[in-house]
Amino acid sequence: MPSFPEPQWFLALGRLMEAEGALFQRLGFAETRFVVRVIPDEGANGGEKLIGLVIDGYRLSEAASVDDLDRFDPDFVICAKRSVWERMLAEIAESGRPSLRHTLSSLALVGEEMWLESSDQLREDKFYRYNQTLQELLNLASRVSG
Repeated sequence: MPSFPEPQWFLALGRLMEAEGALFQRLGFAETRFVVRVIPDEGANGGEKLIGLVIDGYRLSEAASVDDLDRFDPDFVICAKRSVWERMLAEIAESGRPSLRHTLSSLALVGEEMWLESSDQLREDKFYRYNQTLQELLNLASRVSG
C-alpha cells in the first residue's frame, strides 16, 4: 500500500471521498488545484516532495508528483515539515480527526508550523473557502493503511 505523501496514497483518499459522497456534498461543491509541500526535517534523508492535487466538485480528480509549480499552476501550496504532516496524520489515525490545534486551518492561520504560498490572493482564498473539504479528505486517512 502506498504511503503519505505518494500520489497513490492521495488517490486512495480520493476513492474514499467518492464513497463518502453525502459528506462532501453537505460541505458543498469545491473546485481547486493545490500542492501539498512536504519539507524534510533537519538531518533527514530525502528531499522535498510536491504533490499536486485537483478537487473537482465532490471528487479528487488528480494526484501527481509536481516538478514545476508554474506549469502545475496551483491556487495555493500548503507547506509543512514532514513531522508536522505526520503528527496530524497520527492524530487522524488514532481518533479519526486531528485535535483542533492541529487541523489544516488552525496550523495555517497560526503560520508557524504550516503555511500557505500563493502568487494570487484570490486564488489563495480557495484554501479558506474549501478548508473543511480539504480536512475531511485528509481525515479519511484513518481508513487508509500506510
